Amino acid sequence: MPSMLKSVCILPQNGMMLFSTCFRIMVTATFHSKVRLPSSIAYFQPNYELTNLVRCFDKKVKKRYVLPIRDFNHILIRIAKMKEYSVAISLILGYNLLGFKSFVDPNVYTFGIAINCLCHMGSIDSGFSLYGKMIKLGYKPDCVLINTLIRGCYANGNISHANMFCKEIENYGLQPSIVTYRTILNGICKGGNSQRALRLLRGLKENKRCEVGTIEYNIIIDGFCKEGNGPHARELFDEMITEGILPDVVTFNTLIRGLSRSGQRNEVERLLSDMLARGISFDVVTSSIVVHFFSKHGDVGEALDVIDWMLEQGEKPDTYTYTALIRGYCLLGKMDDARKIFDVMLAQGCVPSDISYTTLMQGYCLIGKMDHARKTFEDMIRQGYPPCVVSYSILIKGYCKIKRIDKARDVLMEMYEKRIVPSIMTHTSYINGLCHVGRYEEVYWHIDKMKHEGIDPNIHTYSVLIDSLFKKGKVDDARKWWGNVKGNGMDLDIVLYTSVIDGLCKAGKVNEGQQIFCELRDKGLKPNVHTYNVMITGFFTNGKLELAKLLLQDMKVEGCTMDGVFYNLVIREFVRYNEINAAMIYLEQMTDEGFSITASTSNIIARLLESKELDNEHKVVLKKHFRHTSKKRDRL
Repeated sequence: MPSMLKSVCILPQNGMMLFSTCFRIMVTATFHSKVRLPSSIAYFQPNYELTNLVRCFDKKVKKRYVLPIRDFNHILIRIAKMKEYSVAISLILGYNLLGFKSFVDPNVYTFGIAINCLCHMGSIDSGFSLYGKMIKLGYKPDCVLINTLIRGCYANGNISHANMFCKEIENYGLQPSIVTYRTILNGICKGGNSQRALRLLRGLKENKRCEVGTIEYNIIIDGFCKEGNGPHARELFDEMITEGILPDVVTFNTLIRGLSRSGQRNEVERLLSDMLARGISFDVVTSSIVVHFFSKHGDVGEALDVIDWMLEQGEKPDTYTYTALIRGYCLLGKMDDARKIFDVMLAQGCVPSDISYTTLMQGYCLIGKMDHARKTFEDMIRQGYPPCVVSYSILIKGYCKIKRIDKARDVLMEMYEKRIVPSIMTHTSYINGLCHVGRYEEVYWHIDKMKHEGIDPNIHTYSVLIDSLFKKGKVDDARKWWGNVKGNGMDLDIVLYTSVIDGLCKAGKVNEGQQIFCELRDKGLKPNVHTYNVMITGFFTNGKLELAKLLLQDMKVEGCTMDGVFYNLVIREFVRYNEINAAMIYLEQMTDEGFSITASTSNIIARLLESKELDNEHKVVLKKHFRHTSKKRDRL
């Protein structure tokens, strides 16, 4: 419901007359621009400023003499700045300001206001129609109007029309402004083609069409970061510095956010130091990003230090910042601390968002405190946030985690009763719970029910089922479902392939697992460290030492690096096969890469030392390892 209609419905005087006028406007707008009227007008909130503007517009229309169009444009601009685009369009169409028989002659700015509002409402086709009408009436567009249409095209994913309008500027003999180029760069980046935007930027610099500065670089750096291309963003930042273009707080915030998403802690810390060295102070955005980064990695101490620093600088943490810190404590299972931060947020006058509540719910679910999770869910509803598929899915997953499947089913039924359609994630969580307790007949029935409701299980759903069947020893059933999934023509991912290979190897069917492993390259899938782990473990367990060695070499050639878990496994297995030299090679590599041995691996190495079968070279490796372990322990 547009705010205009909400407001006029509660006016104390002249209510009926103004309501009638505005209602006629709204109906006209609905017919012409497909603005949807609401099904209910309950709980209206007054917007007196908007009401006064509409009343003022109405009075100006009814004057005995015709006012200049700029008077009407001025009111329309104010309404548009309030983001009440549908109201502005309703007034324009309701009073026929752009018609052939309008009581006042519109100008190009009137058309521009209307087109801008339509673009913001997502009605880009209506914007083009209006543009065509303007041209037919003999009006010449300016750069601002064409910028608006270009921005609308990109926002709605209509790249071809945007490109066409770039040429339109030249057709009218207009000189593109820096705003035009920024609009184009921003649109290209939002379309996921930041590399193309970078080529355009360099073309602008070479042809000297406009002076490229910080804002233009920021747009493309942001594009690369959102595409997950941190290295390119970092290179562009360095190029910017080399060109003598100074970064600002937006540049740093964009880069820090992008690099923190990919977990590059060292780079994040280096950028923060660089930022301060350049005399650029953190703003609330910077601080929030850093708090979120530290909290996500469980470094709540660091996150708290940032918040303390913010308070010292007079910056007030917002809801997003506090919610990030709450998430950090939740990940560590420290729910008492998470709740304390939630209470501090309230005391500081920050209104918790629905994400604040769902974050707390997830934390309680992680440690199995479902009564607390349910209470938080109910608190969220009392604060005016309606239950949604996300909050319900969190509860279902939580109940399944502690094997209270009947409770999970009750929540699922509650969703249906409230006409909230469960997502594929909701169904998969419930299926995972059923698998967890071995109720496979119910799983099969639920999958049939999903299909009947028009919800096709996805690859993750089938992965959960197949992995569970293998782990429960139901190998034939797992192989049957695997065959069905392959036969359905679904795009299979490396996670499902790895689960199947693991299950087959653990069931002693290592040859079949190897055959499926060999299919990966033909399917365009690349084995990850876990895939190599399960296949090599299968070879070791089933006495195929040479095949394990070959696959370790293949892994190295493919550039797949081992993690600490994998190193420990390989070292133990080589010692078990009395391949001491190979074990020492991997132990040295593991030490150089900073990984530690587990207790079981340490016991095996201790027994090796006691056996006195090691030569001097092997003893040097062991001494190096123990020195590394000792230094690491001292740092802790």
